[in-house]
Amino acid sequence: MSEDAALPPPGADGTVLVRLRLSPPVRALVQGLIERVHAALDVRRQHPLDEVPGAMPVDEDLLAPWLEGLREGTTHDTRALLALLSRKGFGAEDIPLPAEEAEGVMRACVRVRLHLADTLLRDLKLAEVTGAKQIMRLSLAEQHGYACYRLLVHLEHDLLLQLDPSLPSY
Repeated sequence: MSEDAALPPPGADGTVLVRLRLSPPVRALVQGLIERVHAALDVRRQHPLDEVPGAMPVDEDLLAPWLEGLREGTTHDTRALLALLSRKGFGAEDIPLPAEEAEGVMRACVRVRLHLADTLLRDLKLAEVTGAKQIMRLSLAEQHGYACYRLLVHLEHDLLLQLDPSLPSY
């Protein structure tokens, strides 16, 4: 019996497979970037409606617990992504993941990608960076950020398709 046959197929018993393949240096690069993004991100105290002229005042009694719940959730999701990256075999073999954990990993992927797009990659038109020639014109920091961004897109998309196979694949 092959090693692959021992793993549950995607979707069986609520498990999905992380099938991303990375070399150890790329894995370390992505993990380092995600750790830095996680450290840099904090759910801001200021509510977006504070900046909207004429908006109703924010109820502090409702806002504080909501922000705390948001902080806890985003921290939990990002830690799930970092734990996945730290797992033995990640990047070299399929890693089974419970569906609930996969959803948290996907949310963390989105969070990290949005942060990268707003910071490190803010001057790039991500849709226009398509070939090795264009990527090599980027600064080293942008190359690293772009590689991390693209890997997270792939991971997120693969998990999403396993969780909902009815979605169109691209």
